[in-house]
Order: sequence, then structure tokens, then C-alpha cells
Amino acid sequence: MKQRTVELLALAEEYCNELSRHPVLSEYWSELSLVIKGSVARDNPDRYSDIDLVFFCAEKPYREIIEMYYKHGLTHRDDGVFLPLGNWVGHYNLETLDKLTSYFKRPDYPQVWEYQNVVVLHDPQDRYQKLVSSLSSDLLADPLPAIKREYLDIQLTLDWLRHPLKRGDSVSVALHCAKLLQSLCRICYLLDGKCYPHDKWLFSYIGTTRFGKSNKSSIRKYVAQIANSVPRHLELDGYPQYVEGAALVERVGAFIGKYYGKLPWIAEWYLHV
Repeated sequence: MKQRTVELLALAEEYCNELSRHPVLSEYWSELSLVIKGSVARDNPDRYSDIDLVFFCAEKPYREIIEMYYKHGLTHRDDGVFLPLGNWVGHYNLETLDKLTSYFKRPDYPQVWEYQNVVVLHDPQDRYQKLVSSLSSDLLADPLPAIKREYLDIQLTLDWLRHPLKRGDSVSVALHCAKLLQSLCRICYLLDGKCYPHDKWLFSYIGTTRFGKSNKSSIRKYVAQIANSVPRHLELDGYPQYVEGAALVERVGAFIGKYYGKLPWIAEWYLHV
């Protein structure tokens, strides 16, 4: 464990103890679960990392806590609680267990990833851990539908990239390439039956996936191609933004075929969008 992680976790424990004596929260302490999320929980903090604490509870205590905070002037918001720790060394907020469940049901993959990778500081009867474990077991038990959606979106974005390139529209090209890059990173996780993180961490962790580990350098190379000049009216093989992107998409299709079978929508994607 990194030294910075050790330091911030120790500080988080101190705040946990302090919050357990809070004039409002102490009244509900047995009904609250408290986790630390973010880079500290994932043992990947840097000089910019802070302590990100989240309380979870049922709907009734959640509403009562907000009402009491507002009534006693502890917050000026009547729609929730989001408050700093110390001199913004971190912060804490409240969410309901129903809202946590909704992230899995939608599904909201980045939010699920966030809450699958936490350190639990306080969790009576393991409420949080049991809920996340139960919801996680069902979410990507069969990842193929999510893989198909992302793969078709990748192919469609690559197809839409053709005309902006030939027109020399550099801004549109950059937007399409960025979307293609985002989808390529996302599918790295889905191919392993995993949720993907928010864009802030999307590339950082692709090395933990099979496709990402073997293609990370190629994806990084593609990033360098996005800012290349965009002359008009060339054939598609004259544009590295297209050539490098198409090569990566082809590798994705081959990966799906190898591990999930020769599915008709891999080659004939245009019949399924």
C-alpha cells in the first residue's frame, strides 16, 4: 500500500470517529454505512487526491438527516448534504441505498465501478457490502449485450468519421476521434465482464483488462493521431485518424470472435444499428 494511501486512510478513520459523534449523525449511526471511494480506496492517490466519504442509509433516515442539517443551519441546501472535511482535505455526502441500487439497475457503469472499489469504514450488519455483492453478481453475468451495444457504437462512430475527414473539418474529426477513443477504452472492461470507470480514470486502468493490456500502446498511439492535420479529399487510407482507428476496431472484433464466438453482428455490424 502506498504511503500516501496509508496517510489518507488514517485521516479518514479519524474523520469517521469524529463524525460518529456528530450531533445529527450520531443519532443515526447504527443506520448509516460509510465508505471512502476514489483514488485513496483504489490505492492510487497522488498529491491532488482528497478524502471522498459517502454515507448510505434508507430513505427515511436520509430525509430526516437532511431536515435536521437544514433546520440547525448545518447546510443551506434542502436537497442533500455535501460538506467539507477540515480545510477541504476532503468532503462527505449522503446517498440512499435505493439510489445505490439504481446505479446497478440502469445500469450506470462508471458509478457502479466507483462503488465496487471502496474501502468500508462503517457498515452495520454489512448492509452496504451485501447489497453491492448481490447487485454485482447479476449486473454483467452475461456481458455480451453490453459488448454488442458498445461495439456497434464504435463501428458507427468510425463510419461517421469518414465524411468530416474528407471535408477537412478538423473540429468534427477531433470530436469523432475522441468518441471513438472513449468507446474503445470502455469496451476493454466490458470484454472482461467488468464495469468501466468515469473518463477521468478510463485509460488509467485499462491495463487491468485483457484487451487493454495488449493494446494500451496502440490506443496511446491513436491519441497522438487525433491532432494531425486534416487535408481535404484524400482516400481514407491517407488519414491516420481513420487507419489507426479502424485497425483498433478490427482487433476488437477479432477479440469478440475469439472469446464469444463468430457472431453475425461483428462483420455485418451495419445490419444491426
